[in-house]
Amino acid sequence: MKKTMKIAQLLKSLSISFIMLSLPVLSADITQVHVDSGEVGQGFLVKRLNNCYLVSPEHVIGDAFFSSIKTGSKRRLLGEAEKIQTFGYDLSLSSVSGAASTKCITSINSFNAIDSLLNQTTAVSVSSVNADGSKSLTPANLIEVGIVYLSIQPKNSEMPFYKGLSGSLVYSGDKPLGLLQSVDAETGEGKVLRIDRLAETIRPFFSSGFTARSTNKQTENNSAMVKEKSVSIPYQLTQWSHKALNVSQRIANLSDGSAETHWAVQPNGVVSLSISLEGMKTINGLTLTAGDVDITALPKDFELLSNRREKGNRGWVSVYSGTWLNNKSLLDITIAPIKAKRLKVIFRSNWGNAEVLSFSELAFK
Repeated sequence: MKKTMKIAQLLKSLSISFIMLSLPVLSADITQVHVDSGEVGQGFLVKRLNNCYLVSPEHVIGDAFFSSIKTGSKRRLLGEAEKIQTFGYDLSLSSVSGAASTKCITSINSFNAIDSLLNQTTAVSVSSVNADGSKSLTPANLIEVGIVYLSIQPKNSEMPFYKGLSGSLVYSGDKPLGLLQSVDAETGEGKVLRIDRLAETIRPFFSSGFTARSTNKQTENNSAMVKEKSVSIPYQLTQWSHKALNVSQRIANLSDGSAETHWAVQPNGVVSLSISLEGMKTINGLTLTAGDVDITALPKDFELLSNRREKGNRGWVSVYSGTWLNNKSLLDITIAPIKAKRLKVIFRSNWGNAEVLSFSELAFK
């Protein structure tokens, strides 16, 4: 009896493994992301001109203004997204910044009608990104086709749909069919917004001449708070090693000109920030502002590096390293003038807080 049970369990395991191995390799044209916001969920990136946007279910973003995202691409890049508009059908659009935006390669005009594809489809797969950036595929069956929504159910009871899959893309082969929006708790079936309906809903936004910078009131308000703007060198945070702890402590707070807002991460390992300048600039130093944070969370040992190249991993030169004493609310460092197109700040330690590394403002002069 025990031997029979073991054989049955082995066959069941092999069956699940075979299903997973037989799933198609999905197209790399769409960058999917893991979203950490009002809820944990999923989304994907679309581009317009030089701007990058996150498409996700509105209920995943909720009342949060800001989301942390991680791409399901090979490098698993981090980014931040600011909510800019909600639509019908539980859809939300957010403006994306950071390294994740470099993987924004899909135009909203890439999505066309899928009626002919649906006529040939029964087996589908639900593609999602895990919190660590790895990707998962859950096999499913298409059980109902509507004008707006599709219904799907897991192919195997051992691989049910679960909380956190909202915003996953549903594929037939390597072709996207729609966005998973909810799962019925009683039946386990998934409700999917068709990709052609989704595109029709948000496409007017992309043809309206909208730009995130021109209408993002929060950004405009932050810019108004910056004092002595002519003294500070404009920069853009393009990549960071750790996601923010929560919505109110996002990385954009480092350059908003307000000492009342902070950036905070969990300091597991070396924390680094990559900065792009507007062309070649002369750098004479940097200023770090503590703000109202626990002094044990302030950075301790840090290093500033510069690079004259616009991109690539080569050419980095260390120009300053030192310690920020936590009895100083403002650390103003002057260095011998250097020319750079990029900068990097590395925080190697803080003052003992194992949970939080945090400060308020980062400026260059």
